[in-house]
Amino acid sequence: MKRKIIISSGDPAGIGPIISLEAIKNSNLNTIDFFLIGDSYIFESIPLFRRLKGRINFIDLKTPGIRNLQKGSASKLSGKASIGYLNKSLELIKAKLASKLITAPISKEAVEKNILNFKGHTEYLRKYFALRTTAMMMVSKKMRLVLLTRHQPLKKVSSLIKADKVKETICLIHKSLKSQFKIKRPKIALASFNPHAGVDTFFGNEERTLIKAAKMSRIPVFGPYPADTIFIESNLNKFDSVICTYHDQAMIPFKLLSFYDGVNLTLGLPIIRTSPAHGVAYDLINKNKRPISSSMEAAIKLAVDLSS
Repeated sequence: MKRKIIISSGDPAGIGPIISLEAIKNSNLNTIDFFLIGDSYIFESIPLFRRLKGRINFIDLKTPGIRNLQKGSASKLSGKASIGYLNKSLELIKAKLASKLITAPISKEAVEKNILNFKGHTEYLRKYFALRTTAMMMVSKKMRLVLLTRHQPLKKVSSLIKADKVKETICLIHKSLKSQFKIKRPKIALASFNPHAGVDTFFGNEERTLIKAAKMSRIPVFGPYPADTIFIESNLNKFDSVICTYHDQAMIPFKLLSFYDGVNLTLGLPIIRTSPAHGVAYDLINKNKRPISSSMEAAIKLAVDLSS
């Protein structure tokens, strides 16, 4: 029986439609039944679509005004279309069509022209499923990094490191590593917030909070370790996941080491949701450059491999 996968094709002004098709082409169509959500007006302009559309389930939303779309830039229309594709995908999931969702990149700027204070897929999905806690895990062959805080100004991060939140995140990671990744005894590490905080004399309040939360969780957690050494390959190999305290602490090493096979996985959802670890790449559209679809392909593979 084929595994059913839903793909929300992302911002139609960006690379989402192209990498969605490329990733589908490079996947095993004999074992996966794809449901691709988008606008036929956008996809018909891509030659690969004409080769694939008879082999996939394409759902055309016929977004009003889509023929006026300006590619290569954020607009209210591209944001409206993006969120429309996502909402349709969630509608199909609610109807039990599938339990695995891959989301192509969207522009927060474009979506915010339609939805105030839009923070991204992770927060939107948490609200949709009425969940208390979700987490963003960046997954590649080399590492699994979880962002304790995400799109927050750096000056606010310290105040957001709370023992209860850290404990919830630790428990969520531990549960996911066991249930989805089938790791019997997960090893989780903490990256320090302050420089050299792996040395006791440099511990700040943030590190003390991390240690307190680890004890509260009653789960074996290691660290906190200095962030300038935890991402060395020999150290990463010791752990199944590392919790990073803020966005760039995770994303800089992740994109340096795993740019082409990186995947964004949302933990805590009742479904599997993955996404490529990059953005809409308007610049590639404007320069008429062909985007690389390897991260989107990795997102499909991870979604297929993970247990729901």
